[in-house]
Amino acid sequence: MNLDFGEILFIMLLALIMFGPKKLPEIARQIGKFMAEFRRASTDFQNQIHEEIRKIDIEEDASKALAPVGEVLDKADNSIATTISRLTDRIKNFPQDYDA
Repeated sequence: MNLDFGEILFIMLLALIMFGPKKLPEIARQIGKFMAEFRRASTDFQNQIHEEIRKIDIEEDASKALAPVGEVLDKADNSIATTISRLTDRIKNFPQDYDA
């Protein structure tokens, strides 16, 4: 709200005429309480939004960090399967000793 001094003075004078000098402090106090509560709620809402964004960022970072781990595990599984397969072939092709 871009109000200059003249507009604010006019609004204050109009409020003084409409509500009178006895009611004006009470109304101003209520407006102040409302504004404080509105700011508190707005700040809480912003904090919740920032917290959710932070959680999403952490989850994305964790999934990015775990992606290479998954690739390493896949390669390890393939390597183990290949090694077992080769050992099985060697055992099958191992010459049998009948003297023992």
